Amino acid sequence: MSDLPLTTSSARPPVVLVHGAWFGAFCWDPVIAAIDDPSREIVAVQLRGSGNRRDENGPHITRDDHVDDVVGAIVDRHLTNVVLVGHSYGGRVITGVIERIGERIGRVVYVDAHAPVLDDPGPSDERRAIAETHGQMLPMMGVRLDADLVGGADALARITAMIVDHPFATLTSPWRADLPDGLDRTYVHALGPDGEPFRCYAQVCANDPAWEYIEIDGPHMLMYSHPRELAAIIAR
Repeated sequence: MSDLPLTTSSARPPVVLVHGAWFGAFCWDPVIAAIDDPSREIVAVQLRGSGNRRDENGPHITRDDHVDDVVGAIVDRHLTNVVLVGHSYGGRVITGVIERIGERIGRVVYVDAHAPVLDDPGPSDERRAIAETHGQMLPMMGVRLDADLVGGADALARITAMIVDHPFATLTSPWRADLPDGLDRTYVHALGPDGEPFRCYAQVCANDPAWEYIEIDGPHMLMYSHPRELAAIIAR
């Protein structure tokens, strides 16, 4: 289901979904199933080095490489008026996409993600040290992932097998850019403990009338815990 459009024609604005660190396009499958709209083209982009592109993974990958992946998916499919959605680290990626091809983007949804509303302090010393000991790759940390969240032990095993270390270089380059005036923008914040690193972005968006701000009482991986709620927000 992931990384492929569900239909070749779209009566409604197409949706492009961008995953975060460690996971892959597969994490959007519950949301795609919940949208369940044959009139809408949906593309879950597989960022290089992740998911079924894990053979490409390595410390050489940068955020610009991931921006290229998403831009290519949009341009190659001739998509316009796109609803562009980024989760977690994917917020950095979709910000770069908007900067590159903003004329093709109709609406943007940051799902518990880095959003271009604050200056970026850069990775913590702790994460720099961890990346240094792992060949400039960052192992998964701080994210709730268990059988209860994903629907059982078998599902957890399948997902865990697809998780990869994340290239640290994607987190060290400048990424903040101003969003175009008038761009329809939504921020969805997870209230669970593992959503804490994104609370600073959420607070800014909550107090800025330019943003639609939505809270969901769930963990950072909202696509597993609240797929229907996310689907309704994305497809409205």
